Amino acid sequence: MLNRAGRACSSRWARGLWWFIGLELLCILGFVALLARGQSKLAVAALLGPFQLLAWVALADNGRALLLAFVAVVPLAGAELVPTSYQRYVLFPGTIVLLALLLFSRHLFADKPDPTRLRTPDRVSMFVFSGWAIVSGMLAVFRGWGNQALPWNTLLVIEVMLLTYFAAVVPRSLREVRVLLYVILASMTVVAAWVPILPLVTGGLGGKVVSTPFGDTNLNIVACGLAIVGALALGLATGAKRIGARFLMYIVVLLCVVALVVTRSRGAWLGLGVAFLYILFRMRSLSLLLFGAGSGLALITSDFLRSVLSSRAAATSASDASMYGRFVLWHFAWRVSKANLLFGVGMDNFRYVKHFYGYPLPWAVSKPFNAHNLYLEVLADLGIVGLAAFLWLFGSSLVSSWRSVRSTAARDLGLGLSAGFIACAVHGLVESAMFNPGIFALLGVLFGLSMSLNRLTSVPTAVSLPRTGP
Repeated sequence: MLNRAGRACSSRWARGLWWFIGLELLCILGFVALLARGQSKLAVAALLGPFQLLAWVALADNGRALLLAFVAVVPLAGAELVPTSYQRYVLFPGTIVLLALLLFSRHLFADKPDPTRLRTPDRVSMFVFSGWAIVSGMLAVFRGWGNQALPWNTLLVIEVMLLTYFAAVVPRSLREVRVLLYVILASMTVVAAWVPILPLVTGGLGGKVVSTPFGDTNLNIVACGLAIVGALALGLATGAKRIGARFLMYIVVLLCVVALVVTRSRGAWLGLGVAFLYILFRMRSLSLLLFGAGSGLALITSDFLRSVLSSRAAATSASDASMYGRFVLWHFAWRVSKANLLFGVGMDNFRYVKHFYGYPLPWAVSKPFNAHNLYLEVLADLGIVGLAAFLWLFGSSLVSSWRSVRSTAARDLGLGLSAGFIACAVHGLVESAMFNPGIFALLGVLFGLSMSLNRLTSVPTAVSLPRTGP
């Protein structure tokens, strides 16, 4: 019997190494090919590569730590406070590769993701969304609509869906989900403190383009992240049991609100306002009502913040140039969508093809606007199938977090995540921030954490799993 158990253990260990064996065979072929070409140094490097990868996995044998390190940087990436080249070549692919290696070698290491309880519809929607982005991008190239950004945008969809999956299966307890969300809040606090001192770019679109150490960005995009995380912090604060934690969350919310006022993004203001009303209606919290009243009073007592609020409110009218421009973009987004209803025109490619459908060419070249509507943008880019997959991910995550509010142990998590999704959904009516890798990845991580929340609250044993990793 002991021998049988040993053989079973050995068999599981061998199955866990299938990726390593396949990689080793490829590297041996590379070794032979390079040696035949006289490149002996590269040949040796190819032969040793798999063992280095295995060593890295062993050293980083903690999926939770890898995910924690990633979410700490994502809000900064959304505000262009992280170099684009680092995001593109290191942060996103590096995190995914290490997490994937941990998953594929799960028979070797104790700390492994557990995907068994992730719902099939969620897995299917992630697969369809990323797969449809690939098909749509290939068809766009075939039609002559390819550009340098299209392959990267298509790859970004795949990367974000993989990160969504890992965010859904890596956390082992509600405490780990809570820690991940707290790290996101801490990182966004840095962004909120940075926004008021960012210098405006002369001649920038609508006076909203700011300069960062690593490039220019639009304050509307930064405002999207601030609104999502501000609503998240508001929900966490309202559902928190400890007074100290609630006080810290309210400070984060206040910083996000001040930064939002500076961005002058009315869509983000509306998103956070609707999320506030949702939490107030759901919890009927007196402390939340008092906090809202106090925050409003603090805003109007500041001459600068009051002037920003009043000027943006006065500009909101039928003759508002920015709203008129959005109506025009929505019209052409719908026109492009109807002409490419099934496959779309490629991820974030509407901005580069809309002039083929009547959009004024000089504007299309000088200012490649997106659709300024999250849902029309996805419909135009990825067609009706891509939109359906995206709406399933969004709606399923919102419903999962909504239901989690009924759980005493996860009330703050469910309230915060659902409020963040509501803020994003409302902001998406007048803006599309998915082309920004940091904002897109933030949304994907929150999708995954909501799925994880559903997994951990629906199966009682998942909450009390032993912590066997380092």
